Amino acid sequence: MKFDDILEEIGEFGWYQRRVYLLAAAPSILIAFETLGVIFIFFIPDHRCAIPGYSGDSFFPQNDSHSLLINQTIPFTNGKLDRCHVLSNGGPDVLLNVSTNVNASYAFNASYSQSKCESWVYDHSVFESTIATDFDVVCDRSVLRASSNMISEVGTLFGTFFIGLIADRFGRKIPFYLGGLALVGGGFGIAFTQNLITLNICRFVLGLARMALFINGIVIGMEMVGPSKRAWAGILIEFAWCLGEFLLLPFVYFIRNWRYLEIAVSVPSIVLLAYWWVIPESPRWLASRGREEEAMKILERIAKSNKTVMPNVDDSKDLLDTKDHLSFRHALKSKELIVRVVIVLSNMFVIVVVYYGLTLNITNLSGDLFSNFAIGAATETLAYVVTLVLLDRLGRKLLFTGSMLLAGAACTLSILPVVLGAPDWIVVALGMTGRFAVCIAFATIYVYGAELFPTVVRSSAMAVGVTFSRFGSILSPYLADVGLLVGGRFRDALPLVVMGSPALVVGLFSLWLPETLHTRLPETIEDLEHSKINRGFLCCKKQEEDGVEMTVTPEENANEIKS
Repeated sequence: MKFDDILEEIGEFGWYQRRVYLLAAAPSILIAFETLGVIFIFFIPDHRCAIPGYSGDSFFPQNDSHSLLINQTIPFTNGKLDRCHVLSNGGPDVLLNVSTNVNASYAFNASYSQSKCESWVYDHSVFESTIATDFDVVCDRSVLRASSNMISEVGTLFGTFFIGLIADRFGRKIPFYLGGLALVGGGFGIAFTQNLITLNICRFVLGLARMALFINGIVIGMEMVGPSKRAWAGILIEFAWCLGEFLLLPFVYFIRNWRYLEIAVSVPSIVLLAYWWVIPESPRWLASRGREEEAMKILERIAKSNKTVMPNVDDSKDLLDTKDHLSFRHALKSKELIVRVVIVLSNMFVIVVVYYGLTLNITNLSGDLFSNFAIGAATETLAYVVTLVLLDRLGRKLLFTGSMLLAGAACTLSILPVVLGAPDWIVVALGMTGRFAVCIAFATIYVYGAELFPTVVRSSAMAVGVTFSRFGSILSPYLADVGLLVGGRFRDALPLVVMGSPALVVGLFSLWLPETLHTRLPETIEDLEHSKINRGFLCCKKQEEDGVEMTVTPEENANEIKS
């Protein structure tokens, strides 16, 4: 009797399984705190050069003489005070003139040379303090924010590769618990850091923690769920992330000091220290490592909680299917498979670039930061609901290609309101539309992509895709902040155009892919080469071979992601 057969007998999603599933999914809430909290703790407020020699300077004028002094020492750019330069005629002489003749009129002299700021003053009306204000991460140093975000994503890249290896060798529970320890240590480490080097080390650790908790959380939860419940369970875990977005809002709204905010969002992660005693090891992994007795004890616990009877298992060593898997290089033997690999990998890369880029770019959009964040969270939640409803109705291909093309078009068209002089909220609306669409693509690609590959290379192909996509997350912080580096009237729209254009391209390439809904998936490369391929949209008639209809469940994808 196979493992899934036992779950169908004793209950596919009973009380015990639901408890483990919820406990395994809960860290995604905390991951959202740390991942998205950086939007606020690294917020760059309005700023300008500090007036040389004026110790009591502040961003807003304190009185008429201070206002005159600001106009005398800070140049104007596009009708606004320059953020990064000071006029060379400023200093003690100007202070003396202003103090002795308050009513003097100081006309701006374009012949004065400009020099870069040595220090800054900030608008503290939104946040009392942020990392950007405490460490002067502005002007030429603003790239340090993108670099810090990049370092965090490098941590996720390392985590994607190494955490899967550790989980396969030592079990799901150990890296899951270590991820919890890293989340606690990294979060509190950031709160008390005194320099950017220590900050970035902590952010790298948090990147590792994200992957350890998210990947193994999915695997632990899904490996106890019966086959008929995995499709929903695989996507429902995404809502834990969305819940984390909404729960983060009260923290960031009421706590405007970045150190206190980081402590506040890190405190809930302390509960993960108790997970060693409340989360069991995956019974599937135990069975795969020859520890059948331990696996059977967990299955008996499931049966008891579900008030069902544990079936007799003649040979516990036969719990799992043993299928031969080929290495990824075998995919290079098939032209059809090569094209699929290229299209899927390029889409996964672009999806991650656009998703994380749009998420980080929210601080650069016009309008209220907190409202934009709340709208973004609601948009993402709606996207996952739409995915659940339409994935088996519209088909994989139409839903995926449609969402990619919509994301690309919405982001690329954001340049038009700027050119036409339309209101700024239109750019924000187009950005939110792009985020809605790319979230649908994000949720769909792990089902659709896996179904495009034969069983013998599915795991390795998806593992390569997930690893490759992490390079997109490394690039995304720089694309999100490209508007800050360029400045001018196109500052808000430029990041969207840069991210949207490749989404359009890979979306068009995806039209070549076949529909996989209601089709029997190929087991081998030979099956793929000899199968009838439907490159149209939704298959109205199921293709059946030997009476078997096949789809890839999210549980399989979870195992592929961790590989």
